[in-house]
Amino acid sequence: MDSLRRSSKAKAGLAFWPFGVRAAVLLVPVLLVVLAVAWGAARNALGLGSVSAGWALLAIVALSVLPVLLVVLSGVASSGGTVELGTVKIALTAAAGARRGLAVPRNIVPEPGVSLTGDGGSGTLTSLRGLRGAEVVVVDLEDGHAWWEHRLLLLCAAASRLGRPAVVVFTAQLQGRPGRFAGWATPADLLQRLQEADPALRKAYLEASGQAAGVRMAEASGPVPAARLMKELGLEGMRGLTHPPPRETLSPFLEEQLLARGVDRFDTSPDEIDVPRLEQLFTPVLHTRALEHTDDDAAWLRAALLDEGDYIAFTDAGRYTGIMSGTAVARAALLALLPPDAGS
Repeated sequence: MDSLRRSSKAKAGLAFWPFGVRAAVLLVPVLLVVLAVAWGAARNALGLGSVSAGWALLAIVALSVLPVLLVVLSGVASSGGTVELGTVKIALTAAAGARRGLAVPRNIVPEPGVSLTGDGGSGTLTSLRGLRGAEVVVVDLEDGHAWWEHRLLLLCAAASRLGRPAVVVFTAQLQGRPGRFAGWATPADLLQRLQEADPALRKAYLEASGQAAGVRMAEASGPVPAARLMKELGLEGMRGLTHPPPRETLSPFLEEQLLARGVDRFDTSPDEIDVPRLEQLFTPVLHTRALEHTDDDAAWLRAALLDEGDYIAFTDAGRYTGIMSGTAVARAALLALLPPDAGS
């Protein structure tokens, strides 16, 4: 009898969406794909090229999440029209905290002043290997003396080539308080802006990329042609760099090793990154908006659900606490809004 009551209650609670919570959640990505394909076909067939892609994308996303919104409305209706916003806020904040990101050692290597290509340079590649599996990394600018532009270039070049990490979050010491949120951006955007700001860095990056392509070509050409090409590339006698021991295979971080070699000369007179320089370099691509924990619960949740960015940063009194993708925010909010016994 109790199970029957619970089943009846669950069905009654989903008055606006009778197919269950699981169906609503699973339908979202399906609708996204179907609507996107339909829009692409209609745009070509009906000559809708002048229609703004931004508005079309917004409409597609809105229609895709409609089942989820109907489930939420059902939950609100079944609870007498009230929602525990504070509970949702706590749940979202906790979820974002779990995705805070992996902290990057200052300047990639543990100690500034350690050569990227000298005896301590192995720390650079060790750090890059550790970051390869992270979705988000946190670069702490501290008081403005912790990071150099050419070291950030190395991090962003590796992330852009490997596809991970997907997001770089910047924190800094502001008004004497450490760990303040300064913004986030994608590695590809940061890499492009760094090259545009400094032709010398752009030249070093392009040279390293070209050398890496040449080394990979030489690898397939046989010993004699390979030796000749390595000499032409200025890499004669550097097999230890391109084929690090103990294995005699090409380094998976060949591009980064060659780039580290190319930018090592900037260590003698580095360009440091403080918050003003961060903004000067990256304002067009830097996302500085964040959900502040001290804001009113209703306004906070509204901002979380209406934010159209790929990622949403979370702060508490200005201190960075975490970041989530937009889809993860919507999913976590939905789960927090639903009653614990909501069935499928």
